[in-house]
Amino acid sequence: MSDSAFAQWFESVWADREERVYRALFGDLGKGVFAATAAVYERFQKEPHPGWLNHGVFACPPNAQRASWLYVTSGLSNPWNLDQIGRDPSGFSGLGFELVIETVAAADWAVPLLHNLMAYELLVAIGSYEDADLLEYGNRVPLNASITPSFASAIRWLLVEQPKHYPGAFDVASGRVDLFHLVGATDAEVDLARQTDQDVLIALLQKGGAYPHTDAARPSLR
Repeated sequence: MSDSAFAQWFESVWADREERVYRALFGDLGKGVFAATAAVYERFQKEPHPGWLNHGVFACPPNAQRASWLYVTSGLSNPWNLDQIGRDPSGFSGLGFELVIETVAAADWAVPLLHNLMAYELLVAIGSYEDADLLEYGNRVPLNASITPSFASAIRWLLVEQPKHYPGAFDVASGRVDLFHLVGATDAEVDLARQTDQDVLIALLQKGGAYPHTDAARPSLR
């Protein structure tokens, strides 16, 4: 098999995710992909993943089926680890997931947030952090700061959830891809999850209208 044949297949997997799957799931993909830049890695002070500059985020505006904005990464599921055409032996394509966050209105913090999360997950994938694991459903991700730099938001955590209002996984030629739906939470809300379990917190957020969307301006429900 020639390098050009593999490159063509790789590009077709990428295009299939964006043009077929994402448009079917999320509708209008907005003004195009917001590509990541090398500057994102400066905060980590690590050698970047070799395919980093091919990663980005789509900002999907509201449509007839969804009143919210939805931001989704594109690239984490690229089959960078393969060197021949076919499904990954693990069954999953690339890292096996893409990240999604949904907001009640357009959010200028969402794309940079997802860029940073992508960069970190790629560094974990190539072994830059020996004791770190890739994200999984049920994780609670500390941001260690306000979710937005614009003001002191109470939202300082992200919950990694399986979406219920759109399909939680899809398949491309290189394997399965899970969609990790990220939902903002406050310090006090995460304390509740620690004291009970995450299902109790999710029920609280749903009751308070704070799930599955993330609103940086909302007060804590605890």
